[in-house]
Amino acid sequence: MSEPMSPVLASPVSPHDHHSHASGTCPVTGNTHAYCPPQPGDLRSPCPALNTLANHGYLERNGKKVGVFDIVRALKEGYNLSTVLAYILAFGGLFILSQYRDMSLADLARHNLIEHDASLFHLDAHNDDEYAPTAVDESLVKTLCNEGGRYVPGRMTLEDVANIRVKREKEARPLDGVHSEIARGEMAIAIGVLGGKDVATKGLDLDVLRLWAAHERLPDDWKPDHVQGLWHTYKMATVVRSRMKEMKAGKMHNILDDEGSTETSSVETAKTK
Repeated sequence: MSEPMSPVLASPVSPHDHHSHASGTCPVTGNTHAYCPPQPGDLRSPCPALNTLANHGYLERNGKKVGVFDIVRALKEGYNLSTVLAYILAFGGLFILSQYRDMSLADLARHNLIEHDASLFHLDAHNDDEYAPTAVDESLVKTLCNEGGRYVPGRMTLEDVANIRVKREKEARPLDGVHSEIARGEMAIAIGVLGGKDVATKGLDLDVLRLWAAHERLPDDWKPDHVQGLWHTYKMATVVRSRMKEMKAGKMHNILDDEGSTETSSVETAKTK
């Protein structure tokens, strides 16, 4: 990314030579959960949450031979999700993919299964593509962070997420009901986990969001301060859903419409594909 990384949040990555994660572990970081970016041959998904877990060694660092119980364990250890929520996400994803053996993170890029259009992090798949892009799109992340902080300065709130999702969905192919829920739920979980127990009122620090979304990295020494459970996640997603519904029905104004695009994204929208 072109934007500097805050030294308060994350120390620089050592300029060591490229190395191999063929064994699933990292010879540089060892068995710790220190950050290491993907190395040549590593696989990643369109999901920054799972990619971050791989970059910190909660999942196989090479992104290969990932089992459903590996995902459950990583979600609990890395993000402190409740057992119920971790099982629902892991086994729900397995069911949607219809892939009942070990998979790679790249399998999650199969278009319109778990992956969906109107992502806030990566470009949409072209019409005939079986797999969506997995690389983080700098312009989308920059736009995401620039359009947050409208209600609590410097922080992303659920209200911000609703505004941003409505605006982003105007640029892409329509989402069906299932993928609309996935899109809302993934942001509710991300903000809930990274923002801490008071996130409903205080929001998530935009620098933390930028580090996580752009670099797929957790801040140094970061630890979750609460268990992120199913009910709490549902309530957060409901806030986003209700606000989006009001805006789409014309009953609530989206303040982002007053500003135009604060950043022109490089994304090829569905309308031009």
